[in-house]
Amino acid sequence: MNVSTIRTDGTESQHAVSRFHDIAALMGVATLDAVNLRDGRVMLVDDDGRESYPLRMAQGISLIPVKPGKPVNPSATALYHAVRRPGVTHQIVGDLAIVQDRDLADEDDKS
Repeated sequence: MNVSTIRTDGTESQHAVSRFHDIAALMGVATLDAVNLRDGRVMLVDDDGRESYPLRMAQGISLIPVKPGKPVNPSATALYHAVRRPGVTHQIVGDLAIVQDRDLADEDDKS
């Protein structure tokens, strides 16, 4: 699977990985969150990039982000804003990886 990474300092690079789990290791993160870029690509970001506190709700516990735990990634934020409704101000923090959606589907088929 081909992976493009964009670091918070703007450095871009290409990598070949054999499994989805290798992407988290490549980025140095424990968990990933996915953003559909609506063009056949998926942006994977550090799910723990923001410090959060748990809020108990009727549906269970929800994590409420309070502050970035990593630097803002301007490139990732621009990609995110391009696919969200106008006026969204959330910023993506930490490094990101971009993969083809079909590669993720192929990975699901293997498991």
